[in-house]
Amino acid sequence: MHVAIVQQPEPPPQSPKPIGGVYWLFLVIAALFVAVVLPRLRKRRDEPRETLGSFGPATGGAREELERLLTEIQDLSREHIARLDTKIRMLNQLLLECDQKKRELEELLGKAPAADPSPKPAPAARATNPLHDQVYSLQDSGKEVLDICAATGLEKGEVELILGLRKMH
Repeated sequence: MHVAIVQQPEPPPQSPKPIGGVYWLFLVIAALFVAVVLPRLRKRRDEPRETLGSFGPATGGAREELERLLTEIQDLSREHIARLDTKIRMLNQLLLECDQKKRELEELLGKAPAADPSPKPAPAARATNPLHDQVYSLQDSGKEVLDICAATGLEKGEVELILGLRKMH
């Protein structure tokens, strides 16, 4: 009996795996992480947290500027409200005068309401208004409405009203 010894072919030599290269790459990345990222994370954690509505210590100038602007806005608001109150009072006064003029016109036209408690004097018994006389004389001299406005300082509607009253007499 022959016993044949069969040798198995040796596997080709394998190139060594660069295991050391992968480790070195991993170590370099870890070192960069430790050197760059961790200090930034610690810095953020150590900074004081700002609460909502606060500007923090670094923005003190901005806070003062905002407070100054707020004060200016409040002052302007007060000023505008005062102007509006004045105009409202003037408009209320003009409405009262318009109501009085309306009653006078209705009385002149003979349409005075029956329930009017205050009897008005007859139109002939009224004293003449010097401003009306001035407007009438300017119209008589041939002046236009705008010229009369410039001469008397009245508005166009006022002059037209005065001239309309003249036609009623």
